[in-house]
Amino acid sequence: MAYTRDPKTMAKTLRTALAAHDITVSHSQSLELVAKQLGFKDWNTAAAYEETHAAKPLPDLRLPFGWHVSGTQARDYSIGIDDDDPSPTATIRSLDKEAPYVGFATLMQSINAHPFQGQRLQLVAHLKTEDVPDAATVWMRVDDVGGKTLAFDNMEQRVTDGVLRNTCDWTERRIVLDVPGDAESIHYGFYLRGAGQCWARGFDLSTVSKDIDATAQKGSRLDQPTNLGFVDVI
Repeated sequence: MAYTRDPKTMAKTLRTALAAHDITVSHSQSLELVAKQLGFKDWNTAAAYEETHAAKPLPDLRLPFGWHVSGTQARDYSIGIDDDDPSPTATIRSLDKEAPYVGFATLMQSINAHPFQGQRLQLVAHLKTEDVPDAATVWMRVDDVGGKTLAFDNMEQRVTDGVLRNTCDWTERRIVLDVPGDAESIHYGFYLRGAGQCWARGFDLSTVSKDIDATAQKGSRLDQPTNLGFVDVI
């Protein structure tokens, strides 16, 4: 999930991808499309923003051993250990509260799934947020050898005990996933979507009894017709 948010590179990639499907767009059209995708009204506005912010140095935060940064907009966040906190704490902070944030940044870890195959795995962590309009959350995903997702939960669809928004004190969040026998890798961490700042600490990953319900999202297929009148909302 490595990512670079260079608009010109994105425009070139977009043109190539569209051409593979026999869709032709000009270079300028591609730039305008990318600008819209990044939340700007046009390419001139996007270019002016990039020129102003491209040289902005990232704050010198240390990354915790075994963890790495990823996400769709990671370069626009400061990510690492918060040395101002007396306890071992990681943080993700948006660099510019006024900039359009259409993506997210995550601090994550990837491990071998083989020791956990056939078991139910629980991830517990504590989060804190400040001025987060969109979402801060923990997440976990189980993949097979080909990279296909076998189980996933980021708490975004939960009605209760879901993502954190606005300003919240330390709050525990929990994810429970089944690790199938063909699982190859397990990925987990926490992310910030949009502006603001979030902190995370106390990560714990352990196997649990099958008596504890899994929290994995069930995908787009429901067991039966549900909420056809649009009465219930998330």
